[in-house]
Amino acid sequence: MGKNRWLKIAGVAGIAAAVWIGVPKGIGAAPSMFADVPSSHWAYEKIMWSKDQGIASGYPDGTFKPSKSVTEAEFLVMLLRTYPELQIEAAKAGEVWHAPYYRLAKELNLQVKQQPNESITRGHAAQLMTGMMGTTFTVTEAVQFMLDEGFAEGKNGSGVEGFAPNDTLTRAEAQTFFFRLKQGERVEDASAKEDENVIQQEALAPSAIELQGVQIGDSEADVIAALGQPNRKDKISSDMTWYIYNRDLKKYAQVGIMNQEVVALFSNGAGWRFGGEGKGTGLADLRSRADKLWGESVGSSYNVVYYQMDDIEITLFTDDQENGRVDGIFVTNNSNFDDVYSINVTEDTLKAYELQVFDLTNTFRVSKGLKPLTWNEKAAVAARLHSEDMGVRDFFAHTNPDGKSPGDRMAAQGLTKFKATGENIAGGHINAIDAHYSWLNSPGHRNNMLTSGYTTLGVGVKFINEVPYYTQNFYTPL
Repeated sequence: MGKNRWLKIAGVAGIAAAVWIGVPKGIGAAPSMFADVPSSHWAYEKIMWSKDQGIASGYPDGTFKPSKSVTEAEFLVMLLRTYPELQIEAAKAGEVWHAPYYRLAKELNLQVKQQPNESITRGHAAQLMTGMMGTTFTVTEAVQFMLDEGFAEGKNGSGVEGFAPNDTLTRAEAQTFFFRLKQGERVEDASAKEDENVIQQEALAPSAIELQGVQIGDSEADVIAALGQPNRKDKISSDMTWYIYNRDLKKYAQVGIMNQEVVALFSNGAGWRFGGEGKGTGLADLRSRADKLWGESVGSSYNVVYYQMDDIEITLFTDDQENGRVDGIFVTNNSNFDDVYSINVTEDTLKAYELQVFDLTNTFRVSKGLKPLTWNEKAAVAARLHSEDMGVRDFFAHTNPDGKSPGDRMAAQGLTKFKATGENIAGGHINAIDAHYSWLNSPGHRNNMLTSGYTTLGVGVKFINEVPYYTQNFYTPL
C-alpha cells in the first residue's frame, strides 16, 4: 500500500551519499545597519529583512534613504527579487539594467506603465503586488484587496481613500509591503481573527485534516477559491498534477489534483488544522499528539511514521536531528492515489521533481532563518549529467569513474570561479519529498542545505532503468 512508495522503487532502497563540499574562500557577512535607519525606526525590521534577502540594498555612503520615493523600475526589480524562485536573465549588451525585469513583468501580465524613471504611486504598487498573486485589478480593487487581506493599512485614514493611492511610495513603505507579502504578516484585529478561527475550528469535522482551508476530496475550484491560482503546476503523470504554492516559503503547500479533485496534500509549513483539536496547533508537538488524533500508528520506517484513517493515509516526516519533531505531512486518499507513482517518467516529471527539491531546500533554509537560494541552470545541467551518469555506469559517488569531481563537472558547464561549492546525491527515492527528507536527516547533507555561504543551487533528477537518481549542486560565485 502507500507506505512502500516512500521506501523503494524497483527493489532499490533510498540512499544518500556522503556530502561533497568545495573549499570556501572567505565568505563574509554584509554590514547589518544603515546610518539613517536606527533600530527605533518604524520600518527597521522590514528594511533589515529586505537587505538580508537581497531585495534592496543601501547607498555607497552607508545610508538607505527610507523616505526617498521609489521609481517604477526600482519597485519592479525589488518586487521580483522578493520571489527568488523566478529566473531572471542578465541584461543583454546595450540594454538598460532593468530590461530583463520588464520582460519578465510582461510574461507575468503585470500592469507596468513602462515609465521606469517615474515615481510609483502606492496605488500602482498595489496593482503590481496583487498581480503577482495572479489577479488583474484596477487601482481601487487592488488597494481594497490589500486592505481586506491585511497586507496594508491606511496612511491617512480608513478605506481606499485613506490608503492614499495617489501618494508616491517610499523605500521604507515598499520593504514593509514586501515583508508582509512573503512572511504572511497581516495588519488585522487580533481579537476578531481569533473569533473567526474559533468559528472555523468548530465547523471542522472531528476526523478532518485541512491545509490552508483545503481538504482531501475538495474540487479544483475549491482549491482556487481558498488559495488562488498556483504559482506552478507540476505534471508528474497523465492524471496527476501538483499545484505548487511557494510565494510564501513559510506556508509552502503542494496540492495533488487528479480528475479535478484533491487526492493529496503536502506541506512542511504553516496552515495545518486537525479536527478535534484546539486551534492553532499545526505541526507543533504533533508527534506526541498524533496517536490521540488518528489512533495507533500503522507503521514506521527511518524518519517516517504512518497513520490510517478510513481511506486516508497520513505520513509524518520527522526530523531526527531535532528529537524526532514532525517537519512535514503528506496526506493521501488511497483509493485514488495508489497508482500515481507507477508511471512512465517524462521530462515533465523530472523537471517537477527538480523544482520541488529546490523549493523544499529553500523552505528548510527559510525555516532556519537563512536566505533562500536562487536557481542556477548551469549547476542543474551538471547535476542532471551526474545523475544520469550514475545510473548508466552503475556507480554511486561524488567522484565519477573518470576521476572527475563535482567541481570539475560544474567547471565544465562554465562555473569556474567560485567562493564555495557543494554536492548532495541520493538514489532510489520515489519522489522529491522522500529525497529531501533523506538529506534533511543526514548530518552532512543537512549541513550542505543549511550552509549560509551558498547562494545558488541546481538540481538534476534522472530515472535510469526505473531507478531515480538525485543530485544537488550548490554554487557561490566569486
